[in-house]
Amino acid sequence: MAKKEYKCPHCNNINQLILMGYSSGTFEKICPSCNSKLEITLKNDEINVLIPKDEKKENNLVQNTKIPNDYKKYKMESPQNILMPKIIAVLILSSSIMGLLTGWSLIVGFNSDYEEYDDISIEIVVISLSNFSPLQNVTILFNNVEMSYEYSGNGTYNVLATPGKYVAKIIAPMHKNTTMEFFIAPQESNLRLPDTDEGLEGINRFVFMMEEGNGEVFLEDNVYLKISSWCPNLIFLFSIIGIWGAWVTYTLQSYKNAQIGAFFSVLGMGFLIIGPILSIIALYYLKKHKNMFTASFKN
Repeated sequence: MAKKEYKCPHCNNINQLILMGYSSGTFEKICPSCNSKLEITLKNDEINVLIPKDEKKENNLVQNTKIPNDYKKYKMESPQNILMPKIIAVLILSSSIMGLLTGWSLIVGFNSDYEEYDDISIEIVVISLSNFSPLQNVTILFNNVEMSYEYSGNGTYNVLATPGKYVAKIIAPMHKNTTMEFFIAPQESNLRLPDTDEGLEGINRFVFMMEEGNGEVFLEDNVYLKISSWCPNLIFLFSIIGIWGAWVTYTLQSYKNAQIGAFFSVLGMGFLIIGPILSIIALYYLKKHKNMFTASFKN
């Protein structure tokens, strides 16, 4: 088993070719040092090392590739506007903070003491549920304090009270005591509907439908108290989601989540009108620049 030595034209490393009984021929080998492909030709006991044609072309392309001196260098593209996500995040954040302030102001407003306000004339209407006839000679209690009133007919009693939250109880002969909790908002005195010359239901007019018999009846709270129970909590929740959406927008995490945050900041009703306007503007620019997010609008 004869051996022949040959030199790799790439790395000049001396390798060995084992002939295995051959006296001539062409052999394909790989240099163990540089992993170059080689063609080794053996003829008349002479050995020649050649580089394959495709290997020559690749090497020539690499060696002969030159960048022209006047070639304009490529610059990595930056986001469309580095400030845009910050601006959108500030819009959403501002709207959400306004929502938090609005919710807090509602809580404070419904629980404030309005002693500095003048008394407001409100209407308490007392009707018998059995025959829908007006009831007279009733006792009216506000927060367990008997109120003086002026009876104007048709079961309507005019009572003077300052704005605030009250638990009103009506006591009428042969009827169950009826209780209603309501809120009197600061308003002009003697608000009236032009057609009927009556007060506004739930604003300055409260109707008590009295059942005959003995016992206690609790009527449904008026609209203001429902607002005081649910509205601030919902505003807080929507505003917190909006703050989260502002952070998602600032960090360019998710286009969809940024949209969700901006949408809920609209529902936060910050300062009633200003907050929703800011959030709607943010939603417009989010859609316009959605490709600035890391995963575009896919996540």
